[in-house]
Amino acid sequence: MALVLDTRFLIAHTFPPSREDRDRVARFAARILGRERVAMPSIVAVEYIRVAGRRIGRTAAVARLNMWLNSGAELAPLSRETAVKAGELSLKHPNVPIADAVIAAIALSMHARVVSDDTHYEELGVKRLWYR
Repeated sequence: MALVLDTRFLIAHTFPPSREDRDRVARFAARILGRERVAMPSIVAVEYIRVAGRRIGRTAAVARLNMWLNSGAELAPLSRETAVKAGELSLKHPNVPIADAVIAAIALSMHARVVSDDTHYEELGVKRLWYR
């Protein structure tokens, strides 16, 4: 099965809320990398650098992003078909952030679950998985 990473997961991985969460997210990441097809939408890369970069700096945020990509996660660009699907999802669900619609469209095209605790994905018809 394929998994699509959401920005919330990358932020939890970088800034775990507790020691227990740090251990859980590390075990989860080790379990999925190498065993599952893992994709990171390009919009997630953008959001991650923006959010994490404010806390740890641009260089460190890019390095952590590259760690995921070098560990087997693939960068999923926004294709024409996925852009249209994201637009349709966004039109149907106007209160859902556009980035979530893009991530959901990529997950739908891959028949994948999204690694996130964000309930918007269920509204968009995508199953979720979280590290807890």
